[in-house]
Amino acid sequence: MRYMLKKESRENLFNFLKEKHNVNSFKKLSLKMNIPVKTLQKWRLGERYLPREIIPEFIKLEIIDQKEENWGQVKGGKIGGRKSIENLKKLWGDKKYYDVRSKMGKIAIKKLHSIFDMKELSKKALVGRIKSRERKSKTLEIENQLFFTNKKIILDNSLIQFSKGDFKKNIILPKEMSVDLAEEIGIHLGDGCLSFNRKYFSVKTNKKEEDYMVNFLFPLYKKLYNLDLKLMRLPSVVGFETYSKALFDFKNKTLNIPYGNKVEKIKVPKTILESKNKEIYASFIRGLFDTDGCVNIIKSKKNYPVVGFTIKSEQLIKGVADMLRKMGFIPYQGKHQIALNGHTMLAKWIKEINSNNPKNILKLQQASSSARIE
Repeated sequence: MRYMLKKESRENLFNFLKEKHNVNSFKKLSLKMNIPVKTLQKWRLGERYLPREIIPEFIKLEIIDQKEENWGQVKGGKIGGRKSIENLKKLWGDKKYYDVRSKMGKIAIKKLHSIFDMKELSKKALVGRIKSRERKSKTLEIENQLFFTNKKIILDNSLIQFSKGDFKKNIILPKEMSVDLAEEIGIHLGDGCLSFNRKYFSVKTNKKEEDYMVNFLFPLYKKLYNLDLKLMRLPSVVGFETYSKALFDFKNKTLNIPYGNKVEKIKVPKTILESKNKEIYASFIRGLFDTDGCVNIIKSKKNYPVVGFTIKSEQLIKGVADMLRKMGFIPYQGKHQIALNGHTMLAKWIKEINSNNPKNILKLQQASSSARIE
């Protein structure tokens, strides 16, 4: 059998296929499925009926029509039915085809304007975009609901060596992955520095974030490692430095965090990914966001909110974007950037990830209270 699906169901199906084959374009999906890219595009646009074999049984899709497998075929192999876009272009030529399409579009817009005033039309379009994004987010959550199995990750600290200074400081090390440790790892990958020489570790942030450093980071490091830290103030930054062989080994050997220049080396640690725990994912992303993220409110677009990251590591960007999709977010991913656009994504962020940095908390509150524009 072959099926014609509703537009929303076609979008959900192809989002699922991209996720299944771990690709982000139709060209790559075509290579993975060994199906011509034009055929995939025609299926997605509803110009051809979809074959049963590419539709997973466990995804709920709305079918509006169905045909037998050999539908449209007649003796001699001639294909019936309406003319395809390619046939119309061949019959009319490209210029006439696009002229007709343009004319039809203008007629449709004119008809809409005759029914609705511009404000009402804009509101209807806005509501449609919001609902579409909410449905897409919900679809991603449903597709990945079996992914999160909340596996307990026990950490192997057998290679860790404690120095005399570590014993004197009574350094402790986590024995399993937790939400606190996941957040600290995110903070480290954002603003931390690990040096092989003298087993040095530091975190430094903008001097305007001293409140975040003293009231959140210091208690977090005390809880995780029993570190008693002192605030270091420099002209443009605040932070701390500590020397510990045990802490260096834990981060490098147990968590596999690289030392030295980390730009092209860092990625989401396996201990985070393998937990398949949504709270641990959220904590790691929150730690990274509070050091390398931002909230922008675009006033020229009527206070349109954007939650984003700018990170030089392509591996880390790719890993975080994939984690967000698993959680039901819709990230726009560039080479070094991730952006979550609009109030639908902002509300989901505040509910599921949020922030522990006062600067970001204030920005999120301001963005949330602004006009609801998608």
